[in-house]
Amino acid sequence: MKKKIKLFIADDHQMFIDGIKSLLNETDWIEIVGEANNGREVIEKMHIRMPDVLLLDIGMPELNGIETTFLLTENYPSIKIIALTMYDDHHRVSKMLKAGVKGYLLKNTSKNELLEAIEAVNKDETYLSPQLEKFALNNEKTEDQSIISKLTKREIEIIKLIVQSSTNKEIADKLFLSELTINTHRKNAMRKLELKNTASLVQFAIENNINDL
Repeated sequence: MKKKIKLFIADDHQMFIDGIKSLLNETDWIEIVGEANNGREVIEKMHIRMPDVLLLDIGMPELNGIETTFLLTENYPSIKIIALTMYDDHHRVSKMLKAGVKGYLLKNTSKNELLEAIEAVNKDETYLSPQLEKFALNNEKTEDQSIISKLTKREIEIIKLIVQSSTNKEIADKLFLSELTINTHRKNAMRKLELKNTASLVQFAIENNINDL
């Protein structure tokens, strides 16, 4: 028998919480350990009823879902959060993903999809309703393009040469600059792109078609 997943449900409609509890009542690998009707109550109860997974509504009083998620991911990073909401717009999906949720489901989801999501996020996987996956993909592309726009023409030029496996000396000779200057541009580009090493810089450049810029 698999280890039980401890589940906490937060929604400002008690009838909805009761419905979820009834829906999951016969699922023997889920244990519902707590419930709350607003974001502040979630925070207050969290250290007492520490769950593995939290089902969290977005439009709650006191603290909304986004604010609650920020506080929880900062203070209780082990908790996996699934946004369970009626909102399917890009703005809210993007904000909740940035805040740190591992899953995003709509309230018209099926029982099977809910169970699949709970199991996935408990394994530290990301789970989005199929109709929302395009939002996440578009969000990632938009963010990458926004970051790339921060690069200077010189930094892009140097990245292109790095992708071609050119050394600092070869790049310096080609651009009539010192190796120190090349290294400085490379480090500045990596800082802007939030990358830790040259290998990740090359991978980012290839995935985002920087050679085509």
